[in-house]
Amino acid sequence: MIISLNPADGPEKNTLILQQYLDRGGTIRLEQPGTYELNGPFFIGDDTALEFGPGVIIRRMPGGADHPFIVNRGVTEKKQNRNIRVEGLHLVTNNVDLRPHLSLYPALRGHLAFLGVRNLVIRDYECTDLTLLGYGLHICSFEDILLEKLYIAGDKDGVHLSDGRFFTIRDSRFATYDDAIALNAYDYCLSSAVYGTLEYGWIENCHDLASGKAVGLFCRMLGGVWQDWKPGMSVRNSTLAVYNNKLYSVCLPLPPKVKDLISNVPPTHDSGIKEYDGIPWRYVKEHDGIYEATCRKITFRSIFLHKERIGFGFTLTGGLWADSAAAGLPLPVAEDLIFDGINAECDLEFVLGGQMPAKNIRVCNSTLRGTVVWAPVYEDHSAEEYPPMDIAFYGVNFQQKGEFSKIAPGRKVSMRFCRCFGNVPSDK
Repeated sequence: MIISLNPADGPEKNTLILQQYLDRGGTIRLEQPGTYELNGPFFIGDDTALEFGPGVIIRRMPGGADHPFIVNRGVTEKKQNRNIRVEGLHLVTNNVDLRPHLSLYPALRGHLAFLGVRNLVIRDYECTDLTLLGYGLHICSFEDILLEKLYIAGDKDGVHLSDGRFFTIRDSRFATYDDAIALNAYDYCLSSAVYGTLEYGWIENCHDLASGKAVGLFCRMLGGVWQDWKPGMSVRNSTLAVYNNKLYSVCLPLPPKVKDLISNVPPTHDSGIKEYDGIPWRYVKEHDGIYEATCRKITFRSIFLHKERIGFGFTLTGGLWADSAAAGLPLPVAEDLIFDGINAECDLEFVLGGQMPAKNIRVCNSTLRGTVVWAPVYEDHSAEEYPPMDIAFYGVNFQQKGEFSKIAPGRKVSMRFCRCFGNVPSDK
């Protein structure tokens, strides 16, 4: 269905009209070139496609502030949506940002945001003026998604995924101050709506463009673990705990000003954020019996890194903002990661590595610059708790100028080299 909007009608009227078309489902296409000012949020449901023709520019207006611009209807109905496609969207955020604690679902913070979705396609999406809080895309609790021909730039994450399986990101460009791609199975309390393992991913033909300061990573893979709530337990911002078969996250006002608190009253609510004995807890989801989140079975192919920062990090996070793996809990493990055709066009801070244990890593047909392997130890844990990390390099051209690796004392890292050239370590 080809629809018409009149730019002169103003954002309120055009927002209402477009939502009425979306409520009918099917394919809705806005084809007439022009700049259209819209408020949002727009709710999109099952078996619905929203298309924008060449020359169509959508400008966000303040009326929809704090919320995603496009969000799946199931977020408010507490159900999964299927078969959604958004194609050709050229979005100008116009300095309209999201406040994650006020979002439709706390911590769902993408301008395009989906929570509980299956068979989702986002194609030809351009958004180049991200500000401080809103991600370009945020997708949680998903299965079967295709993100294709993206161009995302600005101050925040480009693509932010958590808790899902079977995903493809390809033919895309990023020029972001923060992470270009965040595969954050675990995250800060107001950075992801839910937590859970990310697996069976394919990321291909993507460019991390040179822009701004060397902050963040091209791809961050963030994992974490949690435990059952118990009286007297030490918590900090973003600590996860299970009580009465529900998963909760400590959600202190940002930025957090204290590190550790003692929790003596358990959370019991089933939506939003509620305070117990001075500690605010956010309801995350019904507990599925799993106490960890990690990244596994992910392939990166034909990746071009133009920005001098960390390339690929399988990491944990601590300090005032979070504690991915509290002392005494087992560390999550990233595994089965393939890096094929990684082209470092500049000296990276680190090519790959991080505080999260990892195994079965394969790097092939690549040209690498900068420190290649980074293997530190996470706070309040020891190197003895880490299983051996194994990395195999096949047909890799090493062009690093300084040290090849930076490995914490006691961490076991085995590396194999087959038909590699350039500055191959002499002690291989």
